[in-house]
Amino acid sequence: MNTQNGHEENVVSLENAKAQKAAEVENDSLSRYFQVLSFSELLEETSQLIEELNKKGSTKEIINKSKLLLKEFGLRIKNSKGLSENFLRMRDELENKLSIF
Repeated sequence: MNTQNGHEENVVSLENAKAQKAAEVENDSLSRYFQVLSFSELLEETSQLIEELNKKGSTKEIINKSKLLLKEFGLRIKNSKGLSENFLRMRDELENKLSIF
């Protein structure tokens, strides 16, 4: 917020707006990519992500990719009652752990 002549004005950083837009575009692109993968390819992406986590540790990008992968798995297995309940429990636990970062 910028104060000028006793009036408060909301100022949006152009850099922040551009970075946010770029992140949204990247998320949309990655979500579409996950949607076209077969289930086995999605599992392979998950394995690669786990390897990346083990090598690099968690970064914003890895956390974001993890959330998008979890979302896609959730969409695909939501109709399988037993499987979806287990998945939702695991997803919630993982999201709680990721929220620390």
